[in-house]
Amino acid sequence: MAVLDTLRDRLQARQRVALHNPTARRAAVLVPLLGSETNPDLLYCERTHDVLDHKGEICFPGGSFEPDDAGAVNAALREAYEELALPPDSVQILGMLDDVETHVSNFIITPVVGFIDGHPDLRPDPLEVARIIMLPLASLMEPGVESTLSHEHEGATRLIYAFTLDGNRVWGATGRITHTLVETLRKG
Repeated sequence: MAVLDTLRDRLQARQRVALHNPTARRAAVLVPLLGSETNPDLLYCERTHDVLDHKGEICFPGGSFEPDDAGAVNAALREAYEELALPPDSVQILGMLDDVETHVSNFIITPVVGFIDGHPDLRPDPLEVARIIMLPLASLMEPGVESTLSHEHEGATRLIYAFTLDGNRVWGATGRITHTLVETLRKG
């Protein structure tokens, strides 16, 4: 069975955790898998130092909900188009992962997993995206690529997931989303 078929089946079979916090800002990200269904790449963006939040961090394309967004899928696709010129109709939605809360910037992020056949011509918005990063999903699942550390924040201990591959370090909310994606594939 192709990786994408497995992922789609597992996303649809699992109970997604939706978070509710009336003081948090709502956001959505597209977790874009590109290339082949059997060996896809995961697309990340490095944010510029000109953006308001998360300067220079590696993230998925996405951002805050806008009043016209009809939910998380619409917001994620709109943001991916604004940041990368990724046509929404080229994305096959596979499902959604658990919501992730950012404790410092006060967001609740809904990750929307999508597949794009092949590698489209992406045009990053120079105000938001410093560079595009493609990492093979299979490589992110290899031993030693993922690490964890404990972090104290406001009296609570939290695990921080980080993925280090090809000189790139994915951590924070994006690390948690990547961890959930990888675990969904590993365990179902």
